[in-house]
Amino acid sequence: MVASLERVLVGDDRFPVHGIGATTSRFMRRLRRAGLQALLSLGALGPAALGSASCGSPTSRDVTAVAPASSAATAPAAPSMARRARVAIDGRAFPDHLLALTWDDGPDANTLRLAGYLASRRVSGTFFVVGEWASALSEEPGQGPLEFETGYAYLPILGDLVALGHRLGNHTANHVVLAGAKPELVDFELRENQKNIDPFLTNELRIFRSPGGAWDEDAGTVVDRVVELDGIVGPVCWDVDAKDWEGSLYCRSERPAVECEPAAPGRRSRVRVDVIANRYVANIAEVGHGIVLFHDRVGDVGSDYAVRLARRIIPELESRGFVFGAPVLEFGPFRARAADALTADWLASLDEATVTFFDADGDGRADVCGHGTGGFGCARSTVRTAGPGDARPFTVFEWRASWSPSSGGERRTTGSLHGDLNGDGREDVCTVEPGGIACAMAAPQGSLDASTWLAASREDAKPWLGADARLALADINGDGRADLCSLRAGALGCALAP
Repeated sequence: MVASLERVLVGDDRFPVHGIGATTSRFMRRLRRAGLQALLSLGALGPAALGSASCGSPTSRDVTAVAPASSAATAPAAPSMARRARVAIDGRAFPDHLLALTWDDGPDANTLRLAGYLASRRVSGTFFVVGEWASALSEEPGQGPLEFETGYAYLPILGDLVALGHRLGNHTANHVVLAGAKPELVDFELRENQKNIDPFLTNELRIFRSPGGAWDEDAGTVVDRVVELDGIVGPVCWDVDAKDWEGSLYCRSERPAVECEPAAPGRRSRVRVDVIANRYVANIAEVGHGIVLFHDRVGDVGSDYAVRLARRIIPELESRGFVFGAPVLEFGPFRARAADALTADWLASLDEATVTFFDADGDGRADVCGHGTGGFGCARSTVRTAGPGDARPFTVFEWRASWSPSSGGERRTTGSLHGDLNGDGREDVCTVEPGGIACAMAAPQGSLDASTWLAASREDAKPWLGADARLALADINGDGRADLCSLRAGALGCALAP
């Protein structure tokens, strides 16, 4: 029965993901939805497991009844790319004044406006996206005339979000609560969504967040065994949530005349945007660092509440010296980046003292150049799919004998490495330490504390680090964030910035 349902759920009809319009027929969407509802009726989504793990403090949207974590809890070690998916990630170990700004539940009608505003401020955000909302299936759909016509199935803007410098995260295909769900449903909701997100992940970072923060050991077991979710990191939790979703729909206040306005659906009372903004700023100031939870699809579906909120919060946080980064402060896996045997041979011939990274062809991605066979030449950064049956973009270097620019660029050497790690226009610094690569983010008032972005003990890093390695920071995938590259023993490897 599950196999037949799987054919209905997945089939050959897929969500559009390449920005060409919502071409999937409504009839096929109804078939997919019917299949998911069949899983529900068969008991695939069991009762919420009270006592399961949950991110942050319980809210009206959480399905779990869990006491807030103690503020005295021991801060976790920095998250590792090698961790399994069941390990929850938060930002308690972030350096002070470093924030990861995240938005859930979209895309919605104004998500692109929000993303454009963030880009105009050189703020790189993380959007945990949903494929499609469905009646009687999606948890807490909110209110609005088009609440079941949101998600990237209807608003195919994933490519636009990435082009504006933002990250994508998996928030399930249909915003279904995963704690207490049967394995078939957990499998489908995360695997189907990840399949559609993967073609856009130029930074190779696969992360997910469970709706409502609800998560349990059974869901983690499912994720660990699904081949298509290999390398996914999460669930990503949060450290700050001032309830923008609820505030857009309701106003429960002791000062309604000051804090409320009749602007929710049906002209009901809701919290004023400036009040929610002040709450976020106050909470962030108190915590000092970490992952912040927002919603680009708030409870008032289709409204501009999220955009207005960001316009009030971002300048205030910037004025207080906060810096914005990824939820995972760690370079991705080191991987060899030669496109073919010809490129590998050229890399092996290079005089390492002449090697430099710069954008030689003006496409926004750093290329590798140096003196080798035939004189000075460059191998251009290019993007290919990861491999057969894997649509994920993979950045490699490709040398062509007919392409040799006349000049090189600035040479970066081992020791102090400089580059913009988070796309905010400021040059950050990394140093080579005995324990690995430590990086400090630049802030308006100076640098933040350093944290380890690449542990020397990581198995993928060992072949690329060492006294004979020539290291450089360069944006090889064109996302505006500097990646770490190493030329060692005639081979070139790079670990992408998150």
